Amino acid sequence: MNIMIIDDQRDVVDMMRLNWSDTRDRLDCLTSVRQANRFINSNELAAYDCILIDINLPDGSGLELLRAARSRSDVPIIMISGAGDADSRADAISVGADDYVMKPFSVKELRARVHRVHEARLGRHDRRQSVAFRIGNIDCDIKRLSMDFEGASRTLTALEGRILQVLYASSGEDCHKTSIARQALFREHDPRDKTIDVYINRLRGKLAELDIASGDCIKTIRGVGYRLSDLPQ
Repeated sequence: MNIMIIDDQRDVVDMMRLNWSDTRDRLDCLTSVRQANRFINSNELAAYDCILIDINLPDGSGLELLRAARSRSDVPIIMISGAGDADSRADAISVGADDYVMKPFSVKELRARVHRVHEARLGRHDRRQSVAFRIGNIDCDIKRLSMDFEGASRTLTALEGRILQVLYASSGEDCHKTSIARQALFREHDPRDKTIDVYINRLRGKLAELDIASGDCIKTIRGVGYRLSDLPQ
């Protein structure tokens, strides 16, 4: 998992990194609202599995960052505070936080909470995934692994089907290669690995074989990934 920590207390961040027992997790850090706003409004946001936000930052409120992040993403967010009560916890949850942790905290417990909210998000995503949808003029059936248009069909591999599902779940929005790699290939994205690009080209070819216009529905977003768009009117 990729985890972003937004906290200006270096000793707290160092403690988390030192005691975080799962070496597969990557912990990055930002120390101000200004830095965090740039992050939240960039394509980098899609590359993270959870965000930890300190409520009291030197140049503003972590709650405002929570609102900004929640307006752009359903990424799990856990708020951290050195002082608070039931009302402040309720405020954070009502704004969109998934959990709320008070300082000082157990890193082991925090890690467990991060993994819990991440697993809950994956469960929500799985329930939202569609197995039958349309791309352009073409009917896609992921359960049958087929694409159909006016009596003609093309088969899909299981991986092609998963990639189409990920793109469809983000229809009209940029879909980061990191998201495609995790949800379709079940691994982290390596910029040197061209597997996703190869499969996208195959999918475009299969769509175009059925309907040329529909083959153009998968757009390349340079430096980010891809976007599934509607046919032009």
